Amino acid sequence: MSLASLLSIARSALIAQQRAMSVTAHNVANAQTPGYSRQRLQLTAADPQLTPMGLVGRGVTEAGIQRVRDAFFDARYRSESGLLGDSATMGDFLGQVEAAVNEPSNDGLAASLDGLFGAFANLANNPASSTSRALVQQAGRRFVQQLHQLDATVRQVADGALTKMREQVGQANDLARRIGALNQQILSSGGPSGSAPDLQDQRDALVDQLSNLVGVRVMQRDDGTIGLVAGDTILVDGANVQTLAVQGLAGGGFGLTTAGGGTVDPKSGSLRALSELTTTTLPGIQQRLDALAQALVTTVNAIHRSGYTLAGATGTDFFDPAGLTAQSIALAPAVVASGDAIAAAGTAAPGDGTIAQQLAGLATAGAAALGGRSFRDFYIDLAGAIGADVSSAWQDVDAHQAMVDQADTMRASVSGVSVDEEMVALIGQQQAYSAAARIVKIADDMMKYVLEMI
Repeated sequence: MSLASLLSIARSALIAQQRAMSVTAHNVANAQTPGYSRQRLQLTAADPQLTPMGLVGRGVTEAGIQRVRDAFFDARYRSESGLLGDSATMGDFLGQVEAAVNEPSNDGLAASLDGLFGAFANLANNPASSTSRALVQQAGRRFVQQLHQLDATVRQVADGALTKMREQVGQANDLARRIGALNQQILSSGGPSGSAPDLQDQRDALVDQLSNLVGVRVMQRDDGTIGLVAGDTILVDGANVQTLAVQGLAGGGFGLTTAGGGTVDPKSGSLRALSELTTTTLPGIQQRLDALAQALVTTVNAIHRSGYTLAGATGTDFFDPAGLTAQSIALAPAVVASGDAIAAAGTAAPGDGTIAQQLAGLATAGAAALGGRSFRDFYIDLAGAIGADVSSAWQDVDAHQAMVDQADTMRASVSGVSVDEEMVALIGQQQAYSAAARIVKIADDMMKYVLEMI
């Protein structure tokens, strides 16, 4: 080996160890940076030189800077993050409905329904009492008002879910656009063999955020870029990005589509929960409230029409027959105007309260339109189902949060920076650098000796 070759080997070692120390220093500097993955300079032996005496090594060369990262832990974190976003969103919005339902309580709709039937029972005992009739009027107005308020709350929550859905679609599009731009930068820097680990960290942080909005799967490309798939739709492929949009569905509610019109089926994430809320969950609650209103109006009116008012009129309604939904239910105009329009008697005979007694009996009687359940039981079942859904959602939040934290801890154990470990590596690199410098000194001394001999 010539002295020039010896100096070349020493030079490669000096440059490599200097670069390795720079990478180690970069790790230490970012030890507390969120989302940072520790880096390692990959060193490999340079291709040997063929000489008459055989192959001779030519020192060390750099194979690029690589991140220490585990794709399995990343995938697990993102999967649990999507499920967490789904459950948390469902719990938040259904919790608003549960607060409006406010059951069991003395101020909820069930209490108002009991108050209405109780007022009919009091009227049956004293059909001619103006006070008893006024109490029926008041109980009827209270029930109608509370049903209106509950229906309005469900509609407001549905509107809020749609607004949130549009807002989060905008956020998802922005994240996807930025991921596509980083893909392009990573590709321009040389792909997987280039020195772009910091850009890869930035991209992974954006993917983590996106996974909370819509469940995505990551596909690693050979050129260092990634593809993102939501459901069966490719959102990001290298620098190419598909834009999401909120689209009304034919059967009601709202879903996700791409700019090209393709349907996107998010398997998890808060956008999946928002789509389900606007499509099935909240409309389902409204339908059951409407069913309660329609059954109550038709059943009460059918009995009320067979009775006699205080003035002897018959065939009158207690509820407005046109109001068959929770939003439109109302007392009949005549009942609103005067309690005398309430039919309490089954005959024109004074003191007859048989119709009021029949109406009071609806408190426990089953309604065919409600599957044989009483009005109160039907509503309590609805309130109980909402409460169970909220409880289940928050239990899922706790479970998925624990899994997210565990996955984050596991990947941090792989990717996180240990300052002590970096110091040990730095000492080794420093010693290697010093040894390479000694080789340079020895080669220089040898060259001087040769020159002196000449």
